[in-house]
Amino acid sequence: MSIQLSGNGAGILMPKKLILPVFTVFFISLFASCKKEIAPSQSTDALSNSLTAQESSMAITTSSTNFGALISGSTTINDEITICQKLGVKYVRYAIILKDFTGVDKGYEKWVNAGYKVLLNLNYDNVTSNTGKRSPVPFPTDMVQYRSLLTKVLDKYQPEIAVIENEPCTDQFHSGPIEDYITELKTAVDVCNKRGIAVADGGLHVDYVELVMSGWASKTANSLETQKLIAAYKTMNLTYVNTHVASPFNSNQNVYPVGTLENDADYLRTQTGKPVICNEYNQNSTSTTLMTGTVGGFKAGNYKYVITRSGSGTDGGASLNQGTSLTSLGKAYRDAIQ
Repeated sequence: MSIQLSGNGAGILMPKKLILPVFTVFFISLFASCKKEIAPSQSTDALSNSLTAQESSMAITTSSTNFGALISGSTTINDEITICQKLGVKYVRYAIILKDFTGVDKGYEKWVNAGYKVLLNLNYDNVTSNTGKRSPVPFPTDMVQYRSLLTKVLDKYQPEIAVIENEPCTDQFHSGPIEDYITELKTAVDVCNKRGIAVADGGLHVDYVELVMSGWASKTANSLETQKLIAAYKTMNLTYVNTHVASPFNSNQNVYPVGTLENDADYLRTQTGKPVICNEYNQNSTSTTLMTGTVGGFKAGNYKYVITRSGSGTDGGASLNQGTSLTSLGKAYRDAIQ
């Protein structure tokens, strides 16, 4: 994947390194060779614990992928349900603004009543002002108030995953030091853990993740923030680490470069010890070949959940639907996720 860095506009090709598969093969080989040399006097509990640790590590990367959709544009929820039925997905992304929540969200309830499982973005405030223009929202710093607002929603609703904020490293969405987001996320993790609700961060752009992977984190403020978040996630009781992915991945708009998503996920799992999801895949071309290859990359990368976004005209991104009918891209997505 190439990234255009601000300032000099230089294109940097991110090298890919396969981490977990090599480590796993080495570990299994080492374990097999050492297992037969355990002395009879050694505790069988130690062997059992070793097996459990090994199985837990491997379980992170062997689960199947649950695919879903986010339908953008002026469609009603009823139309979106029809589109999702045609796509063959049972997972959707939805958002609730904590400061606007009055005790009931009819949109959320409509999805749940229709049988869908919701990856719920829980955003402190709305980045869209009354004029329709986006205005960055500071991360909350009053954790007493924030905990109260979040508790009010999660005492009412239990989503498939609570996703805390949206893209904390995107300047047009959020302002304030990334340390404020880390504090917010820690509070949210505590609230979710106490209720048995799965929780994920707001999404790391894989472009920034790859800069961190390649030792180029210092090149942008956003990649430095990403590096801090990856380090913080290792110590949090997050259920999942969340990513956001946009394509085409390089100058060839019709080809998914094999290994891209796989290596990104392997890196994040290695660094944080958490399974990986993607609650926004945004394809900016109508290439069905690219869609099919990318879905294959998500599957091979063992992403637990993937939400593919259907763009709409000026809203950016290619569309999976035209009205309530599937486009060729939507049909390619439907067929690829089966």
